[in-house]
Amino acid sequence: MTTRTVHSASGAYDVVVEWGGLASLGPRVRQVASNPRALIVADANVAATHGVKAMQSLRKAGCHVAMIDVAATERSKSLRTVRAIYDALLTHRMERGSPVIALGGGIVGDAAGFAAATYLRGVPLIHAPTSLLAMVDASIGGKTGVNINLPPPGGLGKNLVGAFWPPRLVLCDPAVLRTLPPRELRCGLAECIKHALIADAHHLDQIERDLAPLLRLKREPLERLITASVDIKAAIVERDERESGERAFLNLGHTFAHAIESLPRCPFKHGEAVAIGLMGACAVSAATDRLAPDVHARVGTLLDRAGLPRTLHRGAKVEPLLHAMRFDKKVSGGRVRLILLQAIGRPAIADDVPVKVVADAWRGLGAA
Repeated sequence: MTTRTVHSASGAYDVVVEWGGLASLGPRVRQVASNPRALIVADANVAATHGVKAMQSLRKAGCHVAMIDVAATERSKSLRTVRAIYDALLTHRMERGSPVIALGGGIVGDAAGFAAATYLRGVPLIHAPTSLLAMVDASIGGKTGVNINLPPPGGLGKNLVGAFWPPRLVLCDPAVLRTLPPRELRCGLAECIKHALIADAHHLDQIERDLAPLLRLKREPLERLITASVDIKAAIVERDERESGERAFLNLGHTFAHAIESLPRCPFKHGEAVAIGLMGACAVSAATDRLAPDVHARVGTLLDRAGLPRTLHRGAKVEPLLHAMRFDKKVSGGRVRLILLQAIGRPAIADDVPVKVVADAWRGLGAA
């Protein structure tokens, strides 16, 4: 077991990585939340398995617990879903001090977190992530939020409504990853690769060495991967909790990814969109003479080995993707801000990239 304490403006919280740790959820929640009444917001895909185990642990620890399950899709990460969580909180008489426990991936954590941040002006939030992506990224740092529709010609505005609301606890149980489809593991690997690219060449080397056993969900490399990525994310958000500077580097590939996810009938999960986005960010970095071509090629090779996509689906068009980028939450003064790469471990913020360069990058990813 490893524990990383994250220091935030509203107080410190622990990120615990423990094989089989979901069974200890109840006692851990009682340590950080004063009210024994609790609501689990569970991904509908895991409610019948991990949700039941979580409820058993909480009840054994003396909690009065209820559970609501929600669909884990970008379209369901909405104000409508948050309203359903509010209704459950009211129905089960949750009070100040009653924790909301997010059990699932990043989508569930974002929606449950926003509900916790706003119900009764804020109730305790516990993350019990069940996806690799949520363990290493979405559950750490206090970002919560939901998507809303963009104005014509439309699309989905990613995370445009939200709040900063740090959790009281993050409990990562890597053993649960063995119960999920392989696609979910690959999605999380995209975020781990992103962490390595912005912060730690050694971590990237380790991912490349460990990739085969990681894909087989071997315990030791999996725990090593999660711990290293947690350390990177935690260190960055401690230094820049509200994304006024360095934390923006965590968005490497995400301006592209969010534009991809805004498209109607997007076939990609978030981690897959991030993988394509990393290729887009590397392409722009190379085209503007910031990044050596061999680093761009290295990233592509690693994504291939991980089974992640590098190109868009057929039918993707450049103009709708550029339109979505203009509504990205990082836009400042009407300019799209891109996180680019100068070398492994050396990210940079750029708001002066010509539109033609970005459009060419989209075409290189397969957009027409």
